[in-house]
Amino acid sequence: MTRAMETLEQIQETLAEISKRTPDVCVAKFVDIVLHHRLGAENALSERDAGDDAGHRCRTERSGSAPCSLKMDWAACVLPRHGEDAHFGHAEAEAGFIGVADGVGGYRQHGVDAGAFARDLMESALAKVELAAKARKIRRLRPKFVLERAYETAVINGTPGASTAIILSLDRTALRWAYIGDSAFAVLRGGKVIYRSVLQQHRFNCPYQLSSNGHGDSLKEVKVGGMSTMMDGDVLVVGTDGLFDNMHDRQLERAVSMGTELGFSPKNMSDIVAGIAYKVSMDKWAHSPYSTAYSKARGNQVYGGKEDDITIIVAYIVSKDSC
Repeated sequence: MTRAMETLEQIQETLAEISKRTPDVCVAKFVDIVLHHRLGAENALSERDAGDDAGHRCRTERSGSAPCSLKMDWAACVLPRHGEDAHFGHAEAEAGFIGVADGVGGYRQHGVDAGAFARDLMESALAKVELAAKARKIRRLRPKFVLERAYETAVINGTPGASTAIILSLDRTALRWAYIGDSAFAVLRGGKVIYRSVLQQHRFNCPYQLSSNGHGDSLKEVKVGGMSTMMDGDVLVVGTDGLFDNMHDRQLERAVSMGTELGFSPKNMSDIVAGIAYKVSMDKWAHSPYSTAYSKARGNQVYGGKEDDITIIVAYIVSKDSC
């Protein structure tokens, strides 16, 4: 199943509007529990200490055997502020692909549409995946190849600007990824983050990026990896920095755990998590990941969230057959 790119005149949800989608849930109480529960200190695995294949280390955390084949049941929520984010998704019988990109806002100062390059990347990536699916070759695709071809297309098109990007695929039980910059993803199992992508930035608030004019970073900087054994019931959360700059991993864990227990659909979950990130982004006194990093980089204590576009994809990993 393919879902088209959203337009800039899309979802302008506030927390109040999100609550209309989930009338049986007290959204205000849900958000309060997520944001004000004491943060834990544990850290998830990352490429730094797990290597390119964390599947074997994570599998022991869940009893039972993995199914032969899994699929993504996914949905997205976009809360645009500047209109610089883009995303795509393609879930099909053989393999699924999802991706997000975040245009570099500095181009606005030069009169450039800062979201154009991100949109071109994701539109081109979706076109590559759809073409492979039509030719029944989608299982041969790898996220790095899709990202490389999408980048080449954007450069050929002469699309101005620069962007971070992340693309992930699921084939049978294997999750694979390729990314550059600070758009990120987390794999949750049993309500806990078991794998988290690594931030790529030259300095605070200056992420690695691909650009059309050759002034960005090289494709050689793209981080590539995978997990061989995803499990039925895992949850994959992918987002731009508007999400991860405003939500600590522990808050994401609580939101996903509570939402799963309440029977949220992927759309409900993406809406709620995006709404929580939006609330933090507008809170001048929040202890956000962004304010923590800002304080460390500048040497003085600051507070508040980061006002930015927020794009999130939530994918439930579910079994599509039995072994």
